[in-house]
Amino acid sequence: MKTSRRTYTSDFKSHSHRAFHQLIIPHKGELELEAEQSSGVARIDQVAIITANDTHAFRGLRPNSFTVVDFDFADANYMPELNSLWDSAHNQILFPLDDGLLNLSQFTASEFKDQAMTSIGEQSIKLFLLALADRNNTEDNKLPEKLQKALKFIKQNHTRKLSSKDIAEQACLSVSHLHALFSNYLGYSPQKFQTNLKLEHARQLVLNSRLSLIEIAQDVGYSDQSSFNRAYRTSFGTTPGTDRRLHNKT
Repeated sequence: MKTSRRTYTSDFKSHSHRAFHQLIIPHKGELELEAEQSSGVARIDQVAIITANDTHAFRGLRPNSFTVVDFDFADANYMPELNSLWDSAHNQILFPLDDGLLNLSQFTASEFKDQAMTSIGEQSIKLFLLALADRNNTEDNKLPEKLQKALKFIKQNHTRKLSSKDIAEQACLSVSHLHALFSNYLGYSPQKFQTNLKLEHARQLVLNSRLSLIEIAQDVGYSDQSSFNRAYRTSFGTTPGTDRRLHNKT
């Protein structure tokens, strides 16, 4: 985990992070963000979370100051409670803060002196992210009950090849109603949600395990290495072998 205090210029820039998720805590000013699935302006009452390999553009608005935390995969693997938060951040780059979370974010940012990470600062980041994940899960509970059932079933069985019919039956829905719920509330299909889960899990194994690539492909439900490579490249812009080599060099 690394932290820094940053300001951003008014020129649009674009990039992605290969090996870490990023948390951006505003202190003053605004940061305009654009990603493939979401966009908005980070202000004092909300934080931004950018997940690894998500290409995003950004620029500062007005005089600004932010605490930026790079949360690498080693830290993420020790905190599986945050997996739902990383999943949400693929489609929701900004997360609003209630009074409790706002106070906690301000305390977290205050713990960094001269860009140095203190033990209290590290623990406060993890506490803040856990609290944010808990709030986010509470928001998920506002989704229709049958959609929640469908999401739960996919998460529990994402390494299997699930059809829309399989998912719809578990949620007591017709296939057309299932797709309508996903489209209206989440903005993507059940298959897209399942594919994202499978590939995120696969990437964690590629970067942080000693399993062979063919073992990983089979573990997440791909019948052969080539189809796994194609899906991985489509999602992350590189092959699993190249991704692992580059990660091991860092």
